[in-house]
Amino acid sequence: MLKKTLLVNNYLRNSTRINRLNQEITRITGREPQLVRITEAPQVNSDEFDAVILSGGDAPLNQPEVVADYKEATDWLSRIQRPILGICLGHQLLGLAYEGRIARLGERFEGFYDVEVVEQDELFTGLPKRIRVYKSNVRVVARLMSGFKLLARSSEYEVESFRHLEKSVFGVQFHPENYTDTDRDGLKILENFFHTLN
Repeated sequence: MLKKTLLVNNYLRNSTRINRLNQEITRITGREPQLVRITEAPQVNSDEFDAVILSGGDAPLNQPEVVADYKEATDWLSRIQRPILGICLGHQLLGLAYEGRIARLGERFEGFYDVEVVEQDELFTGLPKRIRVYKSNVRVVARLMSGFKLLARSSEYEVESFRHLEKSVFGVQFHPENYTDTDRDGLKILENFFHTLN
């Protein structure tokens, strides 16, 4: 496949968590992604890449002062014309980039959970209506943004996955890079994203 991928690292405290995603992208595409921190990303020309992946992260994007810190990054994201996949905090950054709001939940979700696919999009090709994926979050996109369609939801919260109506911009609140031998739906989603680039 040999796709050139820009991988944006959103982790503030635990940079080792990016390694799993880096390894999976390299395995799927046959090419190691270029890794940049979110603070560096707005200076990168995204047109030089086939795709942009936004990793999970630690920032409390429900807090106005933190949102302000990410303004340059979200402005950059709203202008990108390349395919984007936002994962967990990356999904929330896309929400902010397209005028959404992030809310803090009453509890933290950690582990494998069932998610319902409500729109059979190419991101979920080959998967059943109910999938099992890994979550690690306490914040979510509070409601679907204008210009997007809902792809998946769960009993825990409504917006598990979305897609822009006109651009190849996808978000998943869960972590597709985290999977096991028995729970492999996340891997299929990650592979499907790169197959949309062909």
